[in-house]
Amino acid sequence: MLEDIHQTPEALKNLLNSHIDETNRVFGINLPAIPSDTDNIYIIASGSSRNAALMAKYFIEKIAKIPIIVDYSGEFAHRGFIINKKDLFITISQSGETADVISAIKRAGKVASFAITNNPDSQINKLSRSGMFVHAGKEAAIPATKSYTCQIMSLYLLGLSLAQSRNSLSGKQISSIVETLKRVPDVIAANMQLLHEQTVECAKKLKDYNNLLIIGRGQNYALAEECSLKIQETSYINAFGYPTGEFMHGHLAVCDENNPVLSIITRAFDNSESYELALNNTREIKQKRNPFMAAIGHNSAHGKDFADVFVEVPEMGEITTPFLTMIAIQLLTYQMAALLGRDTLHPRGLTKTVLSE
Repeated sequence: MLEDIHQTPEALKNLLNSHIDETNRVFGINLPAIPSDTDNIYIIASGSSRNAALMAKYFIEKIAKIPIIVDYSGEFAHRGFIINKKDLFITISQSGETADVISAIKRAGKVASFAITNNPDSQINKLSRSGMFVHAGKEAAIPATKSYTCQIMSLYLLGLSLAQSRNSLSGKQISSIVETLKRVPDVIAANMQLLHEQTVECAKKLKDYNNLLIIGRGQNYALAEECSLKIQETSYINAFGYPTGEFMHGHLAVCDENNPVLSIITRAFDNSESYELALNNTREIKQKRNPFMAAIGHNSAHGKDFADVFVEVPEMGEITTPFLTMIAIQLLTYQMAALLGRDTLHPRGLTKTVLSE
């Protein structure tokens, strides 16, 4: 798992080089022909792939000006739904063979479908009208790390492709975002050791709890969901992700000395308003219930009044910073599992591909 995380920068470079030309235009994302007045984009996935979709939703909606509906493939495939010919139907699967994603594609019928996988020869690719390859390479571990990060970057590129075709951003705006994305792999590589060191103490403090509550606003809520899944997969701890604001509506009562909180309060895409709210919510949780409080943020001095342990992530802007936070979360979950002596390559009861519904 650790080796997979360290391979992320190279995988991202391969992906970006496959879809960005010398003029910073996005190419090679062959979306199905959809009307200019497309009503919605459905993104259907499971596990980390679904969390990647939730993360990218904020970015695509803002730059392409299209509502994004993210759903679990296992739920979508077996319920009534409203979807029409103006909608774009996207599925995500690392293996391209996930059973409930295949069922969801078949259920969606003749709607324009697009697949994002790490396996271009997969069933999901063959069932879809078109698709793209995330270029993550083979992952040694069952828990998704570099493939998850590459899925998010793939969705960002898809969003930029939509923005180009719909003229929802100017060429200059798109070029500026692309330049930032091109720097992400090197920024991750340059900060990998720092993030590893920053997460060690937090891992030591959290590993012996049986439960963990993880909170975040906006994209950081999506990261809270992914962090909780990774901790469940690798450390076998009951970790649960919540939107920070929603956490104040009842869930707060669960907090006590046996139920610590990990608050993700880094900068994220389009979170200028929610950033301060997340800080204030975290302080309020500490004041009202006094749980052991871990925080992932930018300045440990800002957390001295509420954080018992603080993971400091460099602040690199609203596009780059979330990728650093992803890596910090992956390193934290790996180190928790390693300290507990867990098998991070083959966690109990799990397989890389879920072949039954």
